[in-house]
Amino acid sequence: MRSGNKYQSCKNIEGIFLPGTKKYLTLCEVKDLQIRMGVLVILLLTLSSELCIADWTENLALGGKTVQSSTYDSRGTAQRAVDGNRNSDYHQSSCTHTQFELNPWWRVDLKDVYSVSRVIITNRGDCCQERIIGAEIRIGNSLENNGNNNELVSVIKCTPYEATQTFEFKPTKGRYVNIVVPGSQKVLTLCEVEVFAENLAVGAEAVQSSTHDTGAAQNAIDGSRLSNHYFGSCTHTTWSKDPWWRLDLKQVHQVTSVIITNRGDCCPERLNGAQIRIGNSLENNGNNNELAATIKHIKAGATETFEFKPIKGRYVNIFLPGDGKILTLCEVEVFAGNLALGAKAVQSSTYNHLAGAEHAVDGSKESNFLLGSCTHTADNDPWWRVDLKEVRKVTRVSITNRGDCCEERIGGAQIRIGNSLENNGNNNELAATIKHIPAGATETFVFKPIRGRYVNIFLPGHEKYLTLCEVEVFAD
Repeated sequence: MRSGNKYQSCKNIEGIFLPGTKKYLTLCEVKDLQIRMGVLVILLLTLSSELCIADWTENLALGGKTVQSSTYDSRGTAQRAVDGNRNSDYHQSSCTHTQFELNPWWRVDLKDVYSVSRVIITNRGDCCQERIIGAEIRIGNSLENNGNNNELVSVIKCTPYEATQTFEFKPTKGRYVNIVVPGSQKVLTLCEVEVFAENLAVGAEAVQSSTHDTGAAQNAIDGSRLSNHYFGSCTHTTWSKDPWWRLDLKQVHQVTSVIITNRGDCCPERLNGAQIRIGNSLENNGNNNELAATIKHIKAGATETFEFKPIKGRYVNIFLPGDGKILTLCEVEVFAGNLALGAKAVQSSTYNHLAGAEHAVDGSKESNFLLGSCTHTADNDPWWRVDLKEVRKVTRVSITNRGDCCEERIGGAQIRIGNSLENNGNNNELAATIKHIPAGATETFVFKPIRGRYVNIFLPGHEKYLTLCEVEVFAD
């Protein structure tokens, strides 16, 4: 191993071995490259200074290395929050617990940099649920102030009846995830923390207009942001007119952002003017689909995020118009948003002109009914339904409850998902039952994947009112 380098020349390698005790071996990518000028084989190890990209199903925090500002007793160690157990009774020894102190905090080291978009936290359930109010979730790469100065992605504002709460936010790059409660004489107790990075491009299929040397289309979704083309982790077309690269997500998603890593060893200007296009058509190889963004410039080896209004599509194209062009991409990451946004919604009845079914999918979490962004029915066994237009594998639904009054009305409502319109869709599979959502709060219900076109919120009983201020639907 050459000091300061990230590669090693070797041959006849059968394994990778790191001798010693208390060692961690992390490999984000391993590739063998045959060099044309000789018989040298380079084993490329993408180390933890590069960003690793996880399959969405993986809880990155599980079993990770954790620390906290202090420990109350032997039952409340930091590791309890990543043991895979959501048991919320502190006395069952599956929760953390700090001392009463100034600004208590907890931190997990993911061991690599990920683009984190979701954190799930299970609060203590046997007592003292209010202690977590005001806790901040922070993500980043710095250990300054024990990591508590990293980017703020969410704040826990209330204590839901259910102990487990999901926090979703724009993808944020970082190795460390911190939970910190600002203030004096505070206690932090966490019964489980789960961390997810959701990149739709992982495991998808890529093609491009042409291929030069080792620059295959699949290199842009191999999970490595390594930006030296000669290390085999970037795409490369031939010199050509209007080169393009296309990703097939295999199903339609509502894409909200694309992250692109540019070549770093030379030629960053070649990407200038490239277009990100998203849609369902393969006309002109997909390059006629809706324009989401145009790349003005990405610095050599840099990664840039392009965010835009949600665009529904199966195909994501990077298209570079012009003569004598080369398209090189070192990584492309794709993220989707809320499937229900702007979709067709209906309900069993409508209370008045302010209460239309479409208000639950208007993109606003405004919870004051009188401001016209909530639904409201007026009958027995009320229901609300959104049509996703196609069958999706739904894994979670977020619901915002009315905030100006009557929060208890939503108690007992059922989330049902499926493809049948029998009984207006209310006979479809039961995904979750809402016990309680605090006034004006948003709660996320996570469940095993259920395939379905229709998502219903159904409230059984006489003289019931169903009011929804926002419904968000996600399929992973």
